[in-house]
Amino acid sequence: MNLIHSPEELFENLLYDFLNKKGLPRTAEAFLNETQLAGQIPDEFNQHEHPHGFLYGIWTTFCYKYNSRQYIPGTLISESQAPDIGAIMDSTPQILQEGYTIQLLSSFPRDGPWNTLHSCDFSSDGKIVASGGLGGGKPFLCYLDSKDSVTTSESHSSSISEVRFQPGSTIFATSSRHTVRLWDAERERLGRSVLDFVEHKGTVRSLDFHPSKGILCSSDSHDEIKVWDLIESIMVKEFKENGSIVRFQPGSGTLLAVANKNVLNILDFENSTVVKRFQGHVENICSICWDVTGNWIASASEDEVRVWSLVMDEPYVWLSDGKKLKSIIFHPRYHNVLVIGSSKGMDLLLLDIDVGLRMKQVYNLPTIGLAACAQNEYIASTTSTTSNDSVVNIWK
Repeated sequence: MNLIHSPEELFENLLYDFLNKKGLPRTAEAFLNETQLAGQIPDEFNQHEHPHGFLYGIWTTFCYKYNSRQYIPGTLISESQAPDIGAIMDSTPQILQEGYTIQLLSSFPRDGPWNTLHSCDFSSDGKIVASGGLGGGKPFLCYLDSKDSVTTSESHSSSISEVRFQPGSTIFATSSRHTVRLWDAERERLGRSVLDFVEHKGTVRSLDFHPSKGILCSSDSHDEIKVWDLIESIMVKEFKENGSIVRFQPGSGTLLAVANKNVLNILDFENSTVVKRFQGHVENICSICWDVTGNWIASASEDEVRVWSLVMDEPYVWLSDGKKLKSIIFHPRYHNVLVIGSSKGMDLLLLDIDVGLRMKQVYNLPTIGLAACAQNEYIASTTSTTSNDSVVNIWK
């Protein structure tokens, strides 16, 4: 079975799929029926003349998927296959000139001292936010439709280090000392955990679900990464990678990003081998996030942000100017805009073709955790107030 298709075939299929996913089924059908793309690629998709603006979304998907079909684990994609970075920067919305900012939609306070929420995540449908942190091992659930919040009846024995939802479900996982727990966020089933994994020897610092398989990956303070089969409820693999943060590549889940102190390693997940190593941070990395295409990954340490490409060696770098950075995500709508949480607030960071990275502050209270949902284009943040309470804020 030949998995390597011609660029023309891939382009037609990807364009049709792109238009359908953008809610334009009639345009997609008309495109196939009324154009003559078979056997040719328009000039604007020439390898040396990458498209700008509206076509960026199609081009990055096309370029990545075509190259990845020829990708062999343990090797790197050549720079000649990389999309023009100028095209990517050109598609950045003019949100500075337009005065764009995000708006606060609702807030969910968690009262009480030492209840600092560090991590948060959305369910895939964007209707639930789960969070956890210091001062208590109970997850904190916010229901956006009913605008109320609850905590679970059961608890970890110590603080929660990270919270992640399984794609396409209401199941979420929390990590704590020696333990990974799975919970169901559905109201009628919320309360007790549905599954516990207790084979870690150190404190579990990070976890992530595979985007399409029933697999959970977790890393601990003993530099061990464990892979769990959620259907069989067993550990299927473990390896040492000195990882403090783990994130699967969106879509295929072929790659696993692992932050190792101040180095970001990109692993081929199947054989656990490093295929790309990004170095340059001085301080330890505290947050990482893939973009929706799986071509780009951002990393933040307390003093700077770096945005890396899988096919280029030089990152974009932004220095924090005294802010202690805590977390970073890609904006759920504008894929060339980063949202950054820091000790001084929440900022938008724009990847601009002319000046590199530019910052715009949108909120001035300490922001620790961030999450985004593409379904409704919401952003969630965990914020510490002056009274040491924590609040989950929802933005758009």
